[in-house]
Amino acid sequence: MKKVLLCAAVLSLAACKSTDIRNITSSVSDIAAISSANSSTTTTTPAYEHSPVQYANESEDISVHRTGKTSKDYGVIRSITAEKNPKGMTMVRFVAFHLDSGAALESNQYLYSMDENGWMNKKSILTLDTRTKMLNSGQYYLKAKAKSGDFYTTGMVQLASGVTNVVTIDLQ
Repeated sequence: MKKVLLCAAVLSLAACKSTDIRNITSSVSDIAAISSANSSTTTTTPAYEHSPVQYANESEDISVHRTGKTSKDYGVIRSITAEKNPKGMTMVRFVAFHLDSGAALESNQYLYSMDENGWMNKKSILTLDTRTKMLNSGQYYLKAKAKSGDFYTTGMVQLASGVTNVVTIDLQ
C-alpha cells in the first residue's frame, strides 16, 4: 500500500508547481496516515475513567442593610469618575448595570465607612437609584442590591473629596 502511494506521489509531482507539490504531498501523507491507522491491529487497554466532576455553588446570604463584609466581592466596581459640583462638597452618585447583559438596573446602595484601622462603621449610608448623596470623603465598603432580582455588588470604594464621585457598578 505504501509503495502504491509513493508511486502516485512521484508521478503526480512530475509536472507541478511548488505550491501544487506541497498540496499533493500533504494530501498523500494524510491518506497514508489514515490507511496505516485502519490497517494496524494494536490492542489498547482501557484508559482510566473517573466519575464526572460535580460542581456545587455555595450560596451566601447577602444582607445589604447589615454591617459586615461578604466572603468574596460580588459584581464589579467598574469606574469612579469625578465631576465638579458647584457646592464643592463631597458627593456620590451610582450608575448600575447588569453584569451579563449590560442592561441598566435600578439599585439601592449601602455605604459603610471604614476607619484607618479597617474597622467598619455599624451605620450605613443609603443612596437610592442614581440620586446624588452628600457624604464625607474616604474609604467605604459598598453593598448594592438591584430593586428587581437578586443581583449584588460588594467591594471597597475610595471617594475623592470636594467632587461628585460617579461610581459605575455591574451587579451580579
